[in-house]
Amino acid sequence: MDIKHESGLSLIETRERRPSHKKYALFSACFFAVFLAGGWLEFDKLRSIPPSSLWTYSGGSSLQTSGSYIPHDIVYNLTISQAWRNPDGGRWRPMFVGNSDSPVPVINAREGDLIHLNVHNDLGVPSALHWLGFRHYHSVENAWAWNDGAAGVSTYPILPRANWTSVLNTSDQWGLKWYADHCTTPLFDGFYGTIWIRPSPERERPYHLVSSDEADIQDMLDSEATPEHVTIYNYQHRTYDNLLSQLQYDGYDPYCFQSVLINGKGRVHCKPDEVDDIDGEPIDSHGCVSQPSGAVGYGKCVPTYTDYEIIETQNRRWMMMNFINSGLEHPWRVSIDSHKMWVVANDAGFVQPQQVDVSISHPIRPGNTLLTSHQIITLENGQRLTVMVKLDRDPDDYAIRFHALSKQQSLQGYAILRYPHRRTGERLGAPIPRPSQSLSLMHLNATPLPHATLLASTALSPYPPLPPPQKADITLHMRARGAPDPHNPHITNYTLNGAPWQLWRVLRTPLLLHPRAEFRGPNPIVRGLALGSVVDIVVHNELAVALPLYKHNDATFLLGAGEGAFAWADVAEAAAAGVVNLRDPVRGFFHVLPPGGWMVVRWRVAQPAMTMFHVFRAKQFVMGMQVPMFEGDDAWPEVPESVGARPHVEFEMPERMGIFD
Repeated sequence: MDIKHESGLSLIETRERRPSHKKYALFSACFFAVFLAGGWLEFDKLRSIPPSSLWTYSGGSSLQTSGSYIPHDIVYNLTISQAWRNPDGGRWRPMFVGNSDSPVPVINAREGDLIHLNVHNDLGVPSALHWLGFRHYHSVENAWAWNDGAAGVSTYPILPRANWTSVLNTSDQWGLKWYADHCTTPLFDGFYGTIWIRPSPERERPYHLVSSDEADIQDMLDSEATPEHVTIYNYQHRTYDNLLSQLQYDGYDPYCFQSVLINGKGRVHCKPDEVDDIDGEPIDSHGCVSQPSGAVGYGKCVPTYTDYEIIETQNRRWMMMNFINSGLEHPWRVSIDSHKMWVVANDAGFVQPQQVDVSISHPIRPGNTLLTSHQIITLENGQRLTVMVKLDRDPDDYAIRFHALSKQQSLQGYAILRYPHRRTGERLGAPIPRPSQSLSLMHLNATPLPHATLLASTALSPYPPLPPPQKADITLHMRARGAPDPHNPHITNYTLNGAPWQLWRVLRTPLLLHPRAEFRGPNPIVRGLALGSVVDIVVHNELAVALPLYKHNDATFLLGAGEGAFAWADVAEAAAAGVVNLRDPVRGFFHVLPPGGWMVVRWRVAQPAMTMFHVFRAKQFVMGMQVPMFEGDDAWPEVPESVGARPHVEFEMPERMGIFD
C-alpha cells in the first residue's frame, strides 16, 4: 500500500495504563479544565475526527456540519530522482521516481487547504510539474498560473539540482488530482503522483440518489475518509528516450506495452491464446499489431508472476474508489466481478448518479447477482472517475479487471478486491492465479458481454445541476492534422491550430512573462480571450484516430461530438439543428474527439491565466499537437519577480524549427 502523508493535527496515540485512583482523578480534573479553556474550536481542529461525528444528513441532498473545518497549510517535500526498478518482474530498467517511489506516495489534503510543495530536482534533466484537473487561483499570493507547471508556457523548468516551491490553493475543488512532468519524458518512465483533496462538509453530495437508506448514506460519507485510489499506468520495458530515438531512426511507434501497473504493481500477461488478431490484423506475442514501418521494438513475450495490487474491504459496507488513467496511450475499460459501481464524480466534481434496479443471476456463482447497469466504466487518457462500491458479497477474492480499449494492442491487467476469508489449499508464497475470463463482464478486447452494460459518459452531468453559459462570445475553430516532416520521413508534424508546438520550446522563456510580445511564427498561440468572455472551441478531426483533448486550469462543458464534418458556422446554428446540448452537458477536463469527427467545448474565462489546450496521446503530443492560450490577456496581472528571475538556460530557437531539433 502507498505511504500516505497528511498534515495538520493528528490524534495522539496512547498506550493503555492503569494509574492509581488519585492520579486518575487529578488527570481528569486537569483535562476538563484545559478542555473548557480551549473551547470547542481547538477541539474541532483535530484532523482525525471521524466524519460520522461531523456530518448529519438533512434529507434532500445537502449536508449539515456541527463545526466548520479550518483550512491548514500543508508542507510536503518531494525529491525527483532516478532509480533502477522492475515493477512487473520482466526487466530491470531506470525509472523516474518521487521520494523513491513510482507512483509517488499520495498527498492528503482537505478542500480549502494550501499545499506548499517543495520540489527538489535530483535528475540530470530539467523538470516541471503540472497538476492535471487542477484550477489555479490568482487571488492567493504566489498561487497563480505560474504554478501550472507547463515549461516554456507558464514557467521555467526546474534545472538539475535546483528547487522550486509550488503553492496549490484547493479552495472550491476536491477529488483525486494527479500530477506529472510537463517538460520532458519522466511521465512515460514512471514519474507521476496523486493528491487526494477530501471534499468540504458543506459541499452537496448526490449519495441520496444512490440509496435512500440513511445508513447507506452515512457509510458513503464515511468512505470519503478512507478512499481507495487506483492509478492505471501502461508500462514498457524500454525508456522513452530510447523509444523516441528508434522512432526517428526507423519509424517505430511506441504503442506496444508489456504490462499495465495498478498502483505500481502488475505482471506481464502475454497475448491471450483466444486472441489472434485485432480487426483482422495479426498480433505478436505481446498482443500488438505489426508496425506500419516494419520496425520491431521487442522480442518474444515472457510472462511473469509478480504481485497484483490487493484492496482490502476492511469490514466496510461502502467503498469510495478513485480511478485514474495516468497513461497516454490506451483507454481502459474497468469492471469488478460481481459488484455494482455507482459513478458519483469525475475530474470536475460530483455528477448525477444513474439509478439501477435490474439484476440477473451470475452464471458461475449462482448465489450472487450481477447488476446489469453501469458495471463497466471507461477511463480515457488522463481521466478520473470516482465510484461508490457496495461491499455486500460473500467472503472471497474478486477480480478488478482492466482491459485496453485499443485497435493496436490486446492488453489486460488485474487487481484484487479482497474480503477476509480463508484461502485453503494454497501454497504459502505462491503467486495469485490470473483471474478466470469466465467471470468477466468483458471480452478480452474490452467490449461488454450481452448481460453487461457500459456506462455512457454523456449521462454524467454535474451535480448539483450546472448548465453551461447559453451564448458564446468567441468561437475558435481548430483542426487536428498530421503532415509529413520535410526532413525525416518517419516523423509526422501534428497540429491543432495550424502549427506544431515543438519539444525544444520547454527551454525557451515562458510565454507568461511576455503577454504582449510578438513571437516568431509559425506558432499555434491563441490570444485575445478577454476576461469574462465565453469561449467555444470547435475541433475538427482530420485523422482516423480518436484523440483525447485536455484543457489546463478549467473544466469545460462538452456541448457535443459527432461523426463527419461540423456543418454549422457556430454552436448557435448547431443548437438550432438539435445536435448540441445546452441544458445539462458533461463537464470535465478531458474530452474525446471522435476519429474523423468533431467536438465542441465551452468555458468562461474567469481569470487571467496562461493555459494550454492539447492532445493527451503520447505520439501526437510529442510531435506537436499543443496550443498555448493567453486567457484574460486584457487584464494581465504583474508577475512576481521571483517567477521571472528563476535560474534557467538561454536556448536559441533552432533554424529549422523541427520537432526534435
